Amino acid sequence: MRTIVTLVLALGLSGCASIHYAKTNPGELKGKLIVQWIEPDQFIFLPDKERPLTFTRHNKQTITPGVMYTDGGSIPRPLWAFRGYSPWGYAPAFIVHDWLFEMKHCNLPGNEKYTVDEAGWVMSEIMKSMMEKTGSEKLTMYAMFEAVTSPIAVDLWNNGKCVQPPVSALKATPKMQYTIEFP
Repeated sequence: MRTIVTLVLALGLSGCASIHYAKTNPGELKGKLIVQWIEPDQFIFLPDKERPLTFTRHNKQTITPGVMYTDGGSIPRPLWAFRGYSPWGYAPAFIVHDWLFEMKHCNLPGNEKYTVDEAGWVMSEIMKSMMEKTGSEKLTMYAMFEAVTSPIAVDLWNNGKCVQPPVSALKATPKMQYTIEFP
């Protein structure tokens, strides 16, 4: 009986994942993604002055993240062992998603255009844009969408605080810096 329940659950989730993937419109990712290591599990995203990380959605709306703290994807550590569940595996999607939360929490211009659900869709759009070049992991994308639109995420969206990196951290010599470029 347990095997049948597991099989039905797996088939149901893969069906939902396929529907979510089909409903998600890809966009275009450009620029450089630069993160500076501050201390374990704490990084600052630094926009590149020449080629800032920018995601253009299917409706031509663009999102260009600014300076902010990030941890990549807020994926529980036990899940890191599974393919596709690294906190940096879909870094551009996680950075842009973090930026939408930062916009909301710090009341930055344009924040009123987004809800927690819309932020989840933006993350899915970026993930699909990346997956179309590297292969799709529909269940991963769907699971992450469900996580970032869950009641926990809604609470973080509604009650999170604006925490911006101090100017001294931005002027400090980086201990480590990582860069990824997109066409």
